[in-house]
Amino acid sequence: TLDLLRRLAPSQLSILLAGETGTGKELAAQALHAWSPRSGKPFVAINCAAIPRDLLEGELFGHEKGAFSGAVAPRPGLMERANGGTLFLDELGELPIDMQAKLLRVLETRRARRIGGNDERVLDFRLVAATHRDLAAEVAAGRFREDLFFRIQHTTIRLLPLRERTRELAILAQEFLDG
Repeated sequence: TLDLLRRLAPSQLSILLAGETGTGKELAAQALHAWSPRSGKPFVAINCAAIPRDLLEGELFGHEKGAFSGAVAPRPGLMERANGGTLFLDELGELPIDMQAKLLRVLETRRARRIGGNDERVLDFRLVAATHRDLAAEVAAGRFREDLFFRIQHTTIRLLPLRERTRELAILAQEFLDG
């Protein structure tokens, strides 16, 4: 797995990391970023399942001053903050269907508009997404957009559970000791 991550790191391809909870998907995303030409730029991670649905759009896209009560200053979204670097969307399978459409548009146009804003901002980030769900089954069930799935699934890395990656245990143990 580490060799594959190293080989894919220099590319600009969007990558989907799939595997059960606890397989180290975020560590794999961080490694992809660290070994990439974008390593000097931000690595921005967001857990799509941890952000309340009504706050998710603001977190991803940001907002302009006055967009809603409490918006006293403009705020860049996480996509904008990842500009030049890597955007890691953990638990992508939990993203609500309406937000999937908005994410697809950003991936297609490389532009986004803050909530309450008029101007689109050009975005340059590499997308690395992760899920423990079977996204093909989610598409079949109508819970995940097929067009978004096809956009991100062509470069999928399936991470085996750690119990099946005994060769990597020593490497990971050393990383935790050094960290």
